[in-house]
Amino acid sequence: MLKFSDIPTKFLTEAKPFVISLETKTGEKYRGKLFEVGENMNILLKKALCHEKNGKIRKCDFIFIRGNNVQLIILPEILMNVPTLSLAEKNL
Repeated sequence: MLKFSDIPTKFLTEAKPFVISLETKTGEKYRGKLFEVGENMNILLKKALCHEKNGKIRKCDFIFIRGNNVQLIILPEILMNVPTLSLAEKNL
């Protein structure tokens, strides 16, 4: 049985082949292909665009973002149909 606390990490794992956007607590924004997700929500993006607070945009082959620095994650709409959401609804 899926624990309620495991749902966000499991859901992010479903997004691995897709491009996501995220914003950190410091205001930096990243957009890239989700390459890896850790249990503590650490995220590794591949071929990412990094929008810094000062307006600079840089390209990164890989970028690692610590889970406790993430404020917002925007996922593709296609993930609305993944089985993890169905399991989560049954557990609520």
